Amino acid sequence: MTTLITGGSGFVGAELTRLLVERGERPILLDVSPLRGPLEELKDHFDYVRGSVGNLPEVLNVLAPRNVKRIFHLAGMLSLPSEENPWAAFNVNAVGTYNILEAARLFNVGTLILSSSIAVYSEDLPGNEITETTLSRPKTMYGACKVFGELLGRFYSRRFGLDFRGIRLPSVVGPFSTAVHMSSYNCWAIEEPLRGRDYVLPVEPATRVPAIYYKDAARALLLLAEADKKSISTMVYNLAGIVPAYTAQQLVDAVLRRIPGAQLSFDPDAHVMALLKEIGQMEISEKSARQEWGWDISYNLDGMIDDFINEFNRRDSDMSTSNRGL
Repeated sequence: MTTLITGGSGFVGAELTRLLVERGERPILLDVSPLRGPLEELKDHFDYVRGSVGNLPEVLNVLAPRNVKRIFHLAGMLSLPSEENPWAAFNVNAVGTYNILEAARLFNVGTLILSSSIAVYSEDLPGNEITETTLSRPKTMYGACKVFGELLGRFYSRRFGLDFRGIRLPSVVGPFSTAVHMSSYNCWAIEEPLRGRDYVLPVEPATRVPAIYYKDAARALLLLAEADKKSISTMVYNLAGIVPAYTAQQLVDAVLRRIPGAQLSFDPDAHVMALLKEIGQMEISEKSARQEWGWDISYNLDGMIDDFINEFNRRDSDMSTSNRGL
């Protein structure tokens, strides 16, 4: 099977690439960003095309000469950049998703897995748990585009028979993240101390954000893609991540236990706090994912930080060795 991963150079895309390579596949990666980090180790085992999902001819040119049968659509602008430039975000996140779906139709791609987000939830939320039937009424361009992508995917499924599936991911945490978004402090509060630098979290200590480790996120995408179609009824699934959602103070305390000299402090940013207000109060149910395709998380807060540190040290050592050889 030939698999295309849009946004493949990000840390979830890179981990998904690794999982596919281990299964004997040679995936195709489409991204505007250059290859970096762990993808350098795998560069002989995948094809890379530099291009934007927001440009339909570029998308068509990727699929035209290849017999792609499965697409993981991970490409997109994240929350804060989308707030700063909503017009660019619409072109990448909404038009780009349409382009991928239309290309999948034209080239008879069998399955498309969408990386959506819990950012589809915001206003008018109930006081109890959030399920897949909870009202999706986001306030952000990022969230609105994700809702559009989900609904358009359902349309392509009904009208054209595309096997469309999606996951609403919480905040994804992983090493060597360069993406700026409203909860990126989850990554940088671990990584900056590892680099010997101070870091100021732009949130209040009691702030909670549902989060998931990047290895769990990639594994969930692949698990959903490989699930028997007969078991898929919800189509777009919530993932809760680490439960209960940890506070920013709990994250800092866990980092300090492992990096005693870490200099971490708080200076809440009003804009970031406003964006995180509703998300931190969510109690997300992932019952459908557990029942329909056997989802279960592997990394809790401590396990996530331990593996993050191991991955950072391994890759940092590899890069240092490589630099010494230049």
